[in-house]
Amino acid sequence: MSSAQTQRGRYLSNVGAVLSGQAANILVALLLEICYARILGPRPRGQISLCLMTIAFGALLAGLGGDIPIVIWRADRKRNISEWIRPILLWGILGCVLFGILWFGIFFRWSPEFLRGVTPRLFRLILLTVPCAVLFTYAIAVMTGAERFRERAAMGVTVSAVGLCSFLALTFVLGKTAEAALWGNFLGIAAGLLVAWIFLREEFQKREKILGELPLAKGLLTGLRGQAGNVAAFFNYRLDVFVVNYFLDAAHVGLYSLGVVISEGLWQIPAAAAVALFPRTARTVEEGATEFTCKILRHVLLISCVTGALLAIMSSIVVPLIFGARFSASVAVIWWILPGTIALALAKVASSDLAARNKTGYASAFGAVVLVVTIALDFLLIPRMGINGAAIASSAAYLVNTGLLLGAVKRELEVRWSDLLVPRKGEFAAYRAAWLSVRSRAGLTRPMPS
Repeated sequence: MSSAQTQRGRYLSNVGAVLSGQAANILVALLLEICYARILGPRPRGQISLCLMTIAFGALLAGLGGDIPIVIWRADRKRNISEWIRPILLWGILGCVLFGILWFGIFFRWSPEFLRGVTPRLFRLILLTVPCAVLFTYAIAVMTGAERFRERAAMGVTVSAVGLCSFLALTFVLGKTAEAALWGNFLGIAAGLLVAWIFLREEFQKREKILGELPLAKGLLTGLRGQAGNVAAFFNYRLDVFVVNYFLDAAHVGLYSLGVVISEGLWQIPAAAAVALFPRTARTVEEGATEFTCKILRHVLLISCVTGALLAIMSSIVVPLIFGARFSASVAVIWWILPGTIALALAKVASSDLAARNKTGYASAFGAVVLVVTIALDFLLIPRMGINGAAIASSAAYLVNTGLLLGAVKRELEVRWSDLLVPRKGEFAAYRAAWLSVRSRAGLTRPMPS
């Protein structure tokens, strides 16, 4: 077997491992969303969204981009975790201190309208959860760099499953409140960290001396530059939640958030492809990485278009049936945001490839541009069209972001647009062969007439 075939087989195995974990996560997340909808209703669901978005932003800000160099350093099999773990932890502690000061000032000094619904108890829960979320992000990055995707999947499933069980149990103690959901989320992350420690404890004990100094400062600065783009991307994805809360209320946030979460279900396969692509590209930049990235982009576009069409057709029936009639307004959100969601599936793969090539500056620059578009459209459309305006604004911003990132990939890889976006005839044949194989295994193939 050739080296290229081996690399491709390894990549597909990694994608499969990520997808298996995501499939379990999707199931648990669906159950959790149903519980939120049926047990709590739109307003508490909106409070949960506001808090989870704040935690996600806090983890992103406090992490200071440490996950990016972790993936790159861990992809080098000649390096030990002991070489960089202490500086990384100190880097994360510094970020958590900065976030704590910022969060305290925003909540108590500024008290902005876009945080309506976040109570002092929820404020403290957010403050407690962010450091754990940062540490969990670092642990996930270690697994990604080492291409230990099955362990990575197990960590994610643990967080989701423990979070769901904890939430259901805590409703008997704290009542049917957003606080019960946030405590469940915290306990889920804590359980995920425990699983990460079990997986990594032996590696932490390795102390072999490695020849050659690790460029710690350069790696941390690379991560910090990339994180600037990630922060901008976060606001491009999530600013609408806070603007909806500013102009409307937490109940509308709950309706909007459910539509967004359902539409983002399309990202499972692209996200798995992007996660597995990062360490592979970092390791094989000079060994056919360009052709492979183009092929992945073409497959992701095709798969996203098909799954997006299915979601658009089914959502008007499935959403009221599963989540209740109170969330019927979420269907229109799904329809409006879907074009951008499909496009952003490509952006995830493109961004992963550029980051693996140490080209993180693109994401930062483009994130700033798209943030301007997001802010302008949010404040233009949400007061006039409510949550549907928020969906249109997000969809447009996603499309702009995708166009810019694909343009950067085209420039860096020196390829044509057709190489990035137009599936090859042979690739359709591969899908047909896969479908026939599935039919055969399922016993759906008709016997040939005698």
